[in-house]
Amino acid sequence: MQVGALVLLLSLRLTGSARAQEADSLAQVLTLALTQGDAARLLEQAAPQVELALLGSGRVYSRMQARYVLMDFFRVYPPVRFEVGEDRWMDPHRFVVGEYWYAQATAPLRIYMRLYREEAGWALQELRVTAGRPKR
Repeated sequence: MQVGALVLLLSLRLTGSARAQEADSLAQVLTLALTQGDAARLLEQAAPQVELALLGSGRVYSRMQARYVLMDFFRVYPPVRFEVGEDRWMDPHRFVVGEYWYAQATAPLRIYMRLYREEAGWALQELRVTAGRPKR
């Protein structure tokens, strides 16, 4: 009986660890895509419908529509770097927040990404861009 419980506990821990690694991998892909201004890569693992709010009100887009919106954003705000500042888990969501530096920027834009865990894995569900740093 104890062996069965130990096996169950170990398998649950490994499953949780694998999910964390999948989320870490997706966060790395998203960070690289933001740094490179690669809209297609940014949306590769996005949900079929993605909420985007770029320096204003948000809207839900299909993945293809979101790609064109982000391509335009990267054209207007060409990336220099993206740095993750916060990474929080609130099951079934993960929130990644960082600073987006672009050419001619005197201050970074803030980027908030919400990832959602689905049966098939993690997906980007929301991306928000706001001006300035939050007040502490």
